[in-house]
Amino acid sequence: MIAHIIATLRIATGTIGLFNGYSELFDNNLNAALDTIIVNAVGIVGLLSFSGHLIFHKSDAKRLGWESDKPYYQYEVGFAHLAFALIAFFTYCGNWGLAAKVLTVLGYTIYLLQIGILYTWRCFSEHRVFTRYFLRHAISTLVYVGLMFYFVSRVMRSAQIDLF
Repeated sequence: MIAHIIATLRIATGTIGLFNGYSELFDNNLNAALDTIIVNAVGIVGLLSFSGHLIFHKSDAKRLGWESDKPYYQYEVGFAHLAFALIAFFTYCGNWGLAAKVLTVLGYTIYLLQIGILYTWRCFSEHRVFTRYFLRHAISTLVYVGLMFYFVSRVMRSAQIDLF
């Protein structure tokens, strides 16, 4: 039950963060847009994901339909989310500059893309395509990733930051 509450909070926080970040971006307030995404869509979402995967690993594994007697994967994923959350808060509170914030969002987005691919692969391998699980986990994660990639690409273009 608690895992569903945390997942709902995570989705709501990420969605609100993306909405507000895009709003700031379209108002040409690049720093505020990036700060909104850093704090909400990476920092708070990362902390919520950490708590769900690590502290409430049994209910989270059950929610995901995964083995719960050996939570090592849950711990690993939880610590990865925590690492991104901490980096997000460091870049927000510190004077690391725009490029560090962009890299933090880009790194978290790439990480989430891998999770979305894992969910999709699992759905196809277990013949669970077009199920509620597929929509809730694979599709929603990939939509979130797409919105994050588009956001970070717009910020990079506006700030004239190149990948190479």
